[in-house]
Amino acid sequence: MEWTGNMYGFYTDKSVDDVWFSLIKKLSSINYKYEQSSFRDEEFLFCYKNDEMRDYHENHGYNLDLQGEGCFLIEAKSTQLNGIATLFEFDNASDFEPYDINLQFNQVFYYVLVLPDLIENSKFCHDIHSMFIKILHEKNDNIR
Repeated sequence: MEWTGNMYGFYTDKSVDDVWFSLIKKLSSINYKYEQSSFRDEEFLFCYKNDEMRDYHENHGYNLDLQGEGCFLIEAKSTQLNGIATLFEFDNASDFEPYDINLQFNQVFYYVLVLPDLIENSKFCHDIHSMFIKILHEKNDNIR
């Protein structure tokens, strides 16, 4: 089977435990189930609405059903971030000079959200993407 799904990557200071806790709470509100697993240094949360959706995914990959919903996955790991970022100015509305900056973090968390379609093409995918971003922006003291 050919690789399917659209990947969206995120670096954040939000720990995997905190993200999983918030995400699992939100999954129940949209009537989704999940399977949690780990392999080497990565954690996975595979999300699906029902067994039929999960089984179809296993044979056909990421897709949207007739209701416009589908399985999605979040991969997570703790890592270092050592690199250079280039800052860009948009619409002359910044308070910095555009230049390269060095990033040196001993621990950050890297997440990959895998959705069945592009967020520009699917309301479901857009909503899951937005929900995930909101989880990343929650304050830790509001999570538990």
